[in-house]
Amino acid sequence: MSQNLVQICYGIPGVAIYALTVVSIISIRARFSSTFVAIYLLTAVTNLITYVNAWTTLRLLTEQWFFPYYNFINQTVTIPYIHQFLIGYMYYNQNINASLLTIDRFIAIAGVKWKKV
Repeated sequence: MSQNLVQICYGIPGVAIYALTVVSIISIRARFSSTFVAIYLLTAVTNLITYVNAWTTLRLLTEQWFFPYYNFINQTVTIPYIHQFLIGYMYYNQNINASLLTIDRFIAIAGVKWKKV
């Protein structure tokens, strides 16, 4: 319980600040390229889904107040498999999103350099 409590105290403000950055990016999206904003928003959604899925799949197994949920999903066939599939899939998506964002920024930097030549 204490480890999960520490992670919740760290995670909830982190998610709130992350949501604030998403709102900030959306509010000043005219200053950025459309591809950057799209990739950033895709990354934000992916990160938040990954965070929630990882919590429900990995972290909350030991919490007594969450046992009814695990009893429910163990009575169904597909939900545990979906959770486990999404763990690997969403981590893979995070890596792809980081790669896309890096490539987009490199292209933006190179585009500025090429225009000067």
